[in-house]
Amino acid sequence: MVPPPVSVFGLRKTWIDPVPGIAMVQAHYTCSPTGVPPDWAGAEQVVLSPGPSRSAVFEVPRTVDGSTEFSLHHFFFVVGEHDRTTSPVFTEPIVAREVVFDDATGAYSSVGFIWSEADSPVPNYTSGVTDVPHVFRGLVWGVRGSTVRYGFHLLVGDGERWDDNGGHGWTITL
Repeated sequence: MVPPPVSVFGLRKTWIDPVPGIAMVQAHYTCSPTGVPPDWAGAEQVVLSPGPSRSAVFEVPRTVDGSTEFSLHHFFFVVGEHDRTTSPVFTEPIVAREVVFDDATGAYSSVGFIWSEADSPVPNYTSGVTDVPHVFRGLVWGVRGSTVRYGFHLLVGDGERWDDNGGHGWTITL
């Protein structure tokens, strides 16, 4: 039996070359429950884009052991002209926060939330759920203390529209 896919969100990480001559930078990352050391055996790996300022998008799970709060661990493997080295391990707390769309007129059949960390945008999407009529709720994730910018994907019948507050979006601090 094939296990169900893990729901993930994209989180951009950046590396700045400290010296010229860096040929490649690879990130290794894994998640664990808060306070639990990383298990590198199943770590994900991604090569960062070339250039002196490099980045890659980590596909971070939305939950670890059923919790929306957990730790992201990562380090960089750096290949230079004449040597190879690794950075220290970075551990960051990942948290989720709820965002709400109140459809006071009852116009929408479904609402989604498009979101990303404001400083390093990677588009993510959460389908809204409703527990009371016309109030849609969804979760957004990121590093604790970061700012997440979000907007709304509004569906009615066969139509849809996007509301991003005139291009500014809304923000929430995690």
